[in-house]
Amino acid sequence: MARVTRAANHLSAEEITERIQQATHSWHRLAWQVIFTAFQDPRPAAVIARQLGVSKGFVHKVMACYHREGPEGILPPRPYEPRHRYLSRAEERQFLEPFLDRAQRGDIVTAREIQRAFEERVGRVVAASTISRLLQRHQWRKIVPRPRHPTSDPEEQAAWKAQFADQVADAVATRAADDARPVLVMAQDEGRFGRISTPQRCWSPKGMRPTVPRQIVREYVYVYSAVAPSLGRMTALILPQTNTAMMNLFLSHVAEAFSDYFIVMQVDQAAWHRSRDLQVPENIRLVPQPARSPELNPVEHIWDHLREHALRNTVFDTLQQVTHALVEGVRDLAANAAALTSMTFFPHLRIL
Repeated sequence: MARVTRAANHLSAEEITERIQQATHSWHRLAWQVIFTAFQDPRPAAVIARQLGVSKGFVHKVMACYHREGPEGILPPRPYEPRHRYLSRAEERQFLEPFLDRAQRGDIVTAREIQRAFEERVGRVVAASTISRLLQRHQWRKIVPRPRHPTSDPEEQAAWKAQFADQVADAVATRAADDARPVLVMAQDEGRFGRISTPQRCWSPKGMRPTVPRQIVREYVYVYSAVAPSLGRMTALILPQTNTAMMNLFLSHVAEAFSDYFIVMQVDQAAWHRSRDLQVPENIRLVPQPARSPELNPVEHIWDHLREHALRNTVFDTLQQVTHALVEGVRDLAANAAALTSMTFFPHLRIL
């Protein structure tokens, strides 16, 4: 009869269960499941292995480590290390350091320059795949840089974010003395959408290159949107133009939709946000962000979401079709409070 495999009393069942839940590596998780089974219901190693879908040797190895070293003996396997590597991991990190500043500026478009420097360092020619694996090991990836206006001022942006709470407090101080409504911080922006279609990245198997239609027809509608990240709520109107009259209409809509709140709203410095004819409702105060700084406005993420999910790789024959797709996209996003908060709750807005 096969010998029963039992786990030593290093940890209680509750502690072992906690280790299973906290495991971030599949090997680690399976090892703790083996220990839990051997602790709660001791059986032969072959039976435990069959139940958990592992080998009998795996069960023996895990139990030997656990009995010999206790919980400290249950560690995930080390990452694969090639036998013949040109540089150690520490040396690789040191080699890549001079490229970090240029990577931040978006200067490194191809890996050829890194390859030449690497070949000079090791004194021999290496394949492009060697550099690809080097970059992957250190979690480099090829991405599209985040755009910014060439005349924007990063220092001004940082100062504005640091002072945003004070600006909100100043805005709140202007409300009526008997206005006891809770303060709600919102952000507002307008996005232009139309019949110019831009191909979006999409998944496809190796050997396949999808083909999607593209057109350039300069017909547009404008989505006015305001988001309350702390509540996971938004409101929007699709309007034909961007001007003071449309902004007045939208602000009136927001004031009514959020009438239970005193609203402090972040806006950009578009002309219709500063017009003398702008009519700001009594429960709204506007806080302008620095000029040429769309990256400070969380509503920009809503526009990215709509372009990726509602309008992706589609050609529209009419503006009415564009409007219908936008309505569906806005409704879907507005119904997902968690996603809305996740994509729009910028750090400078977390002040109340």
